[in-house]
Order: sequence, then structure tokens, then C-alpha cells
Amino acid sequence: MDLRCLKRSPALLCALAAPLLYAGATLIALQLAVQTGLNSWHEPWSDLLPSRLGPAIEWAWTMMLGITLILAVEAAVLAALGGSLNRRSTVSGLVSCAAASMVYLFTLALAVLGTYAFVLYPNGDFDLGDLFPDWYFPALIVIAVVTLTALTVWLSAAVREASASRSSTLRPRRPHT
Repeated sequence: MDLRCLKRSPALLCALAAPLLYAGATLIALQLAVQTGLNSWHEPWSDLLPSRLGPAIEWAWTMMLGITLILAVEAAVLAALGGSLNRRSTVSGLVSCAAASMVYLFTLALAVLGTYAFVLYPNGDFDLGDLFPDWYFPALIVIAVVTLTALTVWLSAAVREASASRSSTLRPRRPHT
């Protein structure tokens, strides 16, 4: 995999940062949830909190790591396709990059919704949703929107570059006089 393509394409680099941003936001929110939960001893259910909070946090960690791993693998595939696209812009390369981008965005959207549904509100005895900060779900949506924008910019630039290189090869050369 040629990582030099990432230097030439900041939009692709921005899009590939989504797994790191997702993991970072989730880790910060989990830490704040644990601190909030352990500091709320004045509520009536808080005497059982440490025993109930542990499994919920472990479940959230497991889900977050699984989602991050899936997103990272898809980001690596997208980076590899982006590297081959930068070497040779073809219609099939653009289609494969667009398809991989759509799968990546779909997985990111499922990660955002899945995190909201399964991590914050698991079917266990304890819901972390009450302890997570209010900014967490909007932050995940911002990450998804920024990723969508970056992939759109990257693909439109690749299409523009491919059409420019194709039109330059189709033009007849004028003889030197």
C-alpha cells in the first residue's frame, strides 16, 4: 500500500481519520460516564452502581473496539484503493473507490446508530445513556458528516483529475512548425 497518496490528498486523510475520531470520542465519553456514575452517590440506586456499572462499561468497551476495528479495516481498504487511483485514474478505479466509500460511510452510519442503540442503551440491568455527556451523540454525527464531506471532495477531485487526463490524451497533437 502506497501511503504517499495520503500526503497528496488531505480530504482522503481526513476521511480515514474517522475510526480514530470515533474511538477518541467514545473513550472520552466512557471516562466521563464512569466519573459521573461514581460521583453520583446521592441518588438512591447508587449503592449498587459499581457492581452494575462494571459490566455496562465492559460491554461498551467491547462494542467500541469492535466497531473501531471494522472501520479501521475499511479505512485501510479505502486507502489502498486511493493509492491505486492516484497512480492510474480509470473509470473502474473511480467506481471501486466510490463503492468502497459508500460501504465505509454506511458502516460509519451504522456505527453511530449502533453505538447509540447498543452501547448507550444495552438490554442489561444498567443504561449508560443517563451517564454519557450530552455532546457525545452530536459529536458522532459531526464525525460522520465531516467524513461524508471529505470523501465527496476526494472523489470529485479524482473524477476531475481523471477527466482532465482523459481529455488530454484524446486531443490530437499539433505538429511543431
